[in-house]
Amino acid sequence: MKPRVAVVGGGITGLSAAWELLQSGAEVMVLESSDRLGGKIVTDEIGGHPVDLGPDAFVARTSEVTDLCRKLGLEDDLVTSATDHAAVWVGGHLRPLPRDILLGVPSRLTSLVRSRILSPGAVARAALDGFVPRGRRKDGDGDLSVGDLVAARLGHQVQDRLVDPLFGGIHAGPSKDLSVQATAPQLAAAASARSLMRGVRAQRGDQAKPSFHSLRGGMGQLVDRLAEELHDGGVIIHLESPVESVPVEGADATIVATPAHVTAGLVATASPEAAAELRSIDHASVTVTVLAYPASAFPEPPDGSGFLVPQSEDHLITACSFASAKWPHWAEPDEVVLRVSAGRFGDERALKMKDVELVQHLHNELVEVLQLTKAPVRARVTRWLDAFPQYRVGHLERVASMEAALRRDLPGVEVVGAAYRGLGITTCIAQ
Repeated sequence: MKPRVAVVGGGITGLSAAWELLQSGAEVMVLESSDRLGGKIVTDEIGGHPVDLGPDAFVARTSEVTDLCRKLGLEDDLVTSATDHAAVWVGGHLRPLPRDILLGVPSRLTSLVRSRILSPGAVARAALDGFVPRGRRKDGDGDLSVGDLVAARLGHQVQDRLVDPLFGGIHAGPSKDLSVQATAPQLAAAASARSLMRGVRAQRGDQAKPSFHSLRGGMGQLVDRLAEELHDGGVIIHLESPVESVPVEGADATIVATPAHVTAGLVATASPEAAAELRSIDHASVTVTVLAYPASAFPEPPDGSGFLVPQSEDHLITACSFASAKWPHWAEPDEVVLRVSAGRFGDERALKMKDVELVQHLHNELVEVLQLTKAPVRARVTRWLDAFPQYRVGHLERVASMEAALRRDLPGVEVVGAAYRGLGITTCIAQ
C-alpha cells in the first residue's frame, strides 16, 4: 500500500516536495490556503513580457533546480543572466563592486583600492587584516554576526559599504544582526584564517562564479509545470484549504511548507516548544516595483546587472536590477525595464506609502543615480509582507531545537521552507 503524505503549503518548497514524493511512489495531497500556487513566485505580463514580481532567478551553485527543470521538460526554456556585474551607490557615485568579493568581502586589498568605494583611511584600516582580533563570539556555538565579523577584521566601512548592501539585497536585513553560520558559512570558514581576505581567497579557489538562471516564461513557468505534472500524476491539490493543525488526518506523514509564523500555529497545541522557536524568527517586509522607461530616458544604456544601496545612504531603494539588460529575452530597443526593491528589517517607509507616492519617490532616487530624463511609462508595485526570515545570531541552534521538539512531540511531521537553512529557490528545492 502506498504511503499517504500530506503537504501543507503550495509554494515552491511544497510543490517540489510533492513532486519528489510522487516520484518515490507516495500518494500525495497538497493543501494550500490561498487561491493560487507558487507562494512568493509570481509572474505576470507587463508590456507584453512575462515579468517576475517576486524572485526572478536562481543561483546555479548546485544543480537541484536545473536538474528539476530538465526532468520537467523545461531545459530549452532555461536562460542565463547576460551580466552579473553590479555596482554600489556610495557618496553620490556608482562604484563597480570588486569582482573578487565573497558576499561583499574582498580577497585582495588591491581590489579595494581600485574600487574607490572606501575612503583612504578605511583602506588603511582594511590593510590591518591579519593583525586584529577575529571578532566577538555571541553564543556558545561560536556564532556571531556577519557585520561583527567583518567590522572586526576589515573595519566598519567594508561592512557598511560592501557587505551590508549585499545582505540587505539577499536577506533584507542588517548584517550586524545576521548569523554568519546560517547566512554565510563560507565567511565563517574563511574567518579561521589569520587574514580574512586570505581565507576568502582560499574559499573562492578556482571555483567559477555561480551563474544566475531563470526561465523564458518567468519563474512562474516552473510552478505551472510542477502543478501540471502533479495533477497528471494523480496528486490532489486543494486551493483555499487552510489547515488548522498537524498532522493532517488520514495521512501517514505530513510535510509543512508554510511560513514560520504559520507553522507555529499549526504545531502549537502538540509542541509548544517548537512553536515558541518558530515564533522567535523575525521577518522583514519589502516592496518590489517594476518600472519601464523609454530607452531615451537614459543618458547611457544601463551597464551591468544593477546596483545596491547601503543603508547609511538613507535611500528607500535597497537594490535596483537592470532587468532588461540582465535578461536578453526581455530586451526591447526602445525600452528599459528596472526591478526596484525597497525596505528591509526595521525600515518600512516604503510599505506605508501609497503606490503613486512610492513610484514617484523611487523615480526621484533613480533620477539622482542614473540621471533619468523622463518618467516611467509603466509601473507595478508588489508588497511582500513578512517575506524574508531573519537568520539572527544563533539561528541554526534554534532551528535544531525546534526540530528536536517536533521529533519528540509530532513524529511523522517535517517542516521545510525558507525560514530554516536557506531562503533562495535553490535551497528551498534542495530541501
